[in-house]
Amino acid sequence: MNEPKRHHYVPRFYLRRFTNTNGQLWIWDRHRDKIFLTTPEKVAAENHFYHQADLLAHGHDPLTMEKQLAEIETDTAAITGQWVDWLRQTEPRKQIEIPPINREIVALFLALQFLRTADTREILSLVAGAAEAKAPITTQEARRLHTELLWDEETVNRLAKRITGCVWIFARNKTAKPYATSDNPVAFRTGDNLQWVKRGIYAPGTYVVYPLAPDIMMYCHPKDSPFDRLEQFDRALSPVEITSSLISSENSAQVFMASRFVISPCNDFEEAKQFAKTIGTDTYKPQSQP
Repeated sequence: MNEPKRHHYVPRFYLRRFTNTNGQLWIWDRHRDKIFLTTPEKVAAENHFYHQADLLAHGHDPLTMEKQLAEIETDTAAITGQWVDWLRQTEPRKQIEIPPINREIVALFLALQFLRTADTREILSLVAGAAEAKAPITTQEARRLHTELLWDEETVNRLAKRITGCVWIFARNKTAKPYATSDNPVAFRTGDNLQWVKRGIYAPGTYVVYPLAPDIMMYCHPKDSPFDRLEQFDRALSPVEITSSLISSENSAQVFMASRFVISPCNDFEEAKQFAKTIGTDTYKPQSQP
């Protein structure tokens, strides 16, 4: 049998939600500052990304990880697809039905999505190389380290458990400006709303921001959130009116998180480009009080 060659680290079912009417995605490549059209099959993926030669050498299926991820993707696609349909029709403050098992599945998916990307693999490679004071590690060694992380039940379950225990709130965008996504779409924001972070994700109040579709956003606020009375909105559509400025703010998360590609159903990346210039600067540093 022919093995699937191209492995996605952001699922195709998810990317398809952000396509235009022609089934294509607009991409801004941050590395090359290039904008182009493509399809979900050709982005956020690499050849043999999850292929593990060590397993093959011991007589096991080298695509075990890829197949395990595909199983949870299938479940999550069905669950969140139904959410999106409901949230497009429901009234603000109304709750959608999320059985505990579905909550656990989606929380696990979000934890794995954060850990499975090219960005995480690159960080692992850099840390491993620096620890051994040598040149960057090989592609195969990077795959092995990444597989070990994704199969580390303590690491994955810790993050999934935190997300499961959060207050899940949804927002609906009725403007003509879409939510964007990226090749690293699970974003984390500090509880004071001042910073996007890739580290310190367990800090008190830090919450998940995850675009489900160009018109639907998901927020996962931990119970230690500084915001009051959030629990009454668990599983509900937010009563907050989503404005263009709020969308710009949430889209900046995808620019910050992106390994390389920012993704949208439309060709409008000027705000993304401007925000990218501020990353690593103190442009949005909180002002000290006099």
